[in-house]
Amino acid sequence: MTEVRTQDELRRILQGHRFVLVYVTGDNCGVCSAIKPRIAALLARYPALYGVEVNAHHHPKPAAQLSIFTIPAVLFFYDGREQLREARYFSLTELEQRIARVLELAG
Repeated sequence: MTEVRTQDELRRILQGHRFVLVYVTGDNCGVCSAIKPRIAALLARYPALYGVEVNAHHHPKPAAQLSIFTIPAVLFFYDGREQLREARYFSLTELEQRIARVLELAG
């Protein structure tokens, strides 16, 4: 996963990649660190996905640009448009199924 530090970086990534998975995390977040390897595994299974990580504590502006108010959060973008948003309590299995469906339909 690529670390995003600025709003411009995030904007360029969303414009430059067809499928983007944004993982928003923070310091002292046990859940964030626990699911990070599973997010990395999901990215490995779907090479079309470009993964980025935003640390909301170190880089609050890109997190604010995404309207993130709680962590962890996962957002999935297709052609620069947000398709999925999950935050705080969510099923990674269901998230993966929904992403796989969009990837399948987009061909």
